[in-house]
Amino acid sequence: MKKFIEAGVPKGVLNLVTGKGSEIGDYIVSHRKVSVVTMTGSTATGGQRIMEKASKNMAKLILELGGKAPFIVWKDADIKNAIKTLIWAKFWNAGQSCIAAERLYIHEDIFENFLDRFVKAASRLRVGDPPREADMGPLINKGAVQTTEKFVKDAVSDGAQVLLGGSRPNLPGKLANGYFFQPTILSNVKQGDEIFQEEVFGPVLGAMPVSDFDDAIRKANDSKYGLASYLFTKDPNLMFTAFEKVRFGELYVNMPGPEASQGGYHTGFRLTGQAGEGSRYGIEEYVKVKNIYIDYSGRELHINTVRDDLVQ
Repeated sequence: MKKFIEAGVPKGVLNLVTGKGSEIGDYIVSHRKVSVVTMTGSTATGGQRIMEKASKNMAKLILELGGKAPFIVWKDADIKNAIKTLIWAKFWNAGQSCIAAERLYIHEDIFENFLDRFVKAASRLRVGDPPREADMGPLINKGAVQTTEKFVKDAVSDGAQVLLGGSRPNLPGKLANGYFFQPTILSNVKQGDEIFQEEVFGPVLGAMPVSDFDDAIRKANDSKYGLASYLFTKDPNLMFTAFEKVRFGELYVNMPGPEASQGGYHTGFRLTGQAGEGSRYGIEEYVKVKNIYIDYSGRELHINTVRDDLVQ
C-alpha cells in the first residue's frame, strides 16, 4: 500500500482486505456499497456462489473463470516453434494458468513425429525449485497434486497411454515432500474423456490426431469453457476459418500467450465467465453510462399525448 501512495494513488482509493474468501468473501460481494465484483478463479466459486451473493444488490460481475484451451497443430506448421510454444503454454507455472494448453489436436500426417519430438523436449524439463535450479515448480497444495493424480489415473482407466510422466517425481532433500508432479503427456485420448472435458490445472496434456480442419474446430469448440485457444499453421485460409469459427475469447496463431498488455481484451465464452479485463473494453467494465438530455431552444414543447389546456 505504501508504494501505491508514493506513486500518487490517494489514500482510501485502494484497500487490501486479507483473509479467507469463505470468511470475508460473502460479506464483501453482498455489501450494498459494492457495485462491481471482479474475480479470477473457478467456475464453481465465481459462476455460482459469487453470482448468487452479488445478486442481492445487482452488482456488476467481471468473472474470469475456467479454461480448457485447445492447441491445434496442422501439418504445415513450424513444428519447432509449435513445440517450443506448447512447452510454455502447458508447463509454465506447472500448468496452473487459465490459458494453459489443455487439449492437443495434431494433424494425423505429423502426429507421431510431433508427439515424439514434444515428448523428448518435455522430458528435458527440470522439476524442482525454480528459477535457479528448475524449469517447472510445484502445484499450489496437496489437494492439487491429488486431483492431478486422479485425472491421470482416470484417463488411463479410460484407455489413455502415458507417454511421459504420470506421477510425482522423486526429488532429493527438502523437495521430497513438495507438491510436485511430473510433466505428463497422454495419447489415445477420446473427445468425451474427462481429461478432455474438465480443467486439469496441472502439468498434464492429452493428445489426439485429427484429419479434417473443420472437425478439429468442432472438437476444439466442444468444451463448456471458452477462454484461450491456439493454432499453428502457415495457411492463411485456415487462419481465417479459425477466426470465424473458433468460439474462444482469445486465439493465438503461431505464437504463445498471454494477451497483449495494452490492447488485449481478456474475455471468454460459455462457463468461462462474463465481461472481461484489459484494453479500453476492460476499463469500460468499471464505468456506468449515464444519459442526459437538455433542450436549450426555449421553444414550447408540443407533446402529442398531453392536452394543451392542462397547463395555463
